[in-house]
Amino acid sequence: MQSTQQLISQFSDFWIRPDDSTRSVMREFLDTFNARAAGCWQREGDELVCLEFAAADDMPVEVQRGFLDVMRRVSLSRVELGCVRAAAEMRPVVAREDAAQRGLSGSASWLERFGAGQSLAIPIVRNGEVVGVFAVATADRFDESSVIWQTMASMIEALSGVV
Repeated sequence: MQSTQQLISQFSDFWIRPDDSTRSVMREFLDTFNARAAGCWQREGDELVCLEFAAADDMPVEVQRGFLDVMRRVSLSRVELGCVRAAAEMRPVVAREDAAQRGLSGSASWLERFGAGQSLAIPIVRNGEVVGVFAVATADRFDESSVIWQTMASMIEALSGVV
């Protein structure tokens, strides 16, 4: 397992130059935080395009494929999804299994299929514009003071100045 500082550095590198190492960075993130799923989307016009998605080893392949079928390219009008809401509102968004009550019904349904209780989506903002979103789903609940949240925020902060 790598240090969070190494993870932050690798994430910045893959965002600049996505390549074959992208999957290993996402896998390392999953393993470090015992997460159920993690994904990274880049904004292209009025859509978010999935750069990478990684899932826990025990997640059924049909769930992973289903998620990618729906989330490979998603319109920014789909604010019932945490990653889209994070991009639209330019702030971190937490979804939980009860997210339907919060207007995040799309995220709630995926959390259930992932075997997760919560997700966090953080927008990547550069020069006042959202250029992407990084999201993670975990079985455990966490908040702004937890290591996973702080690491994600540091990863995103490191990308704010990346061209």
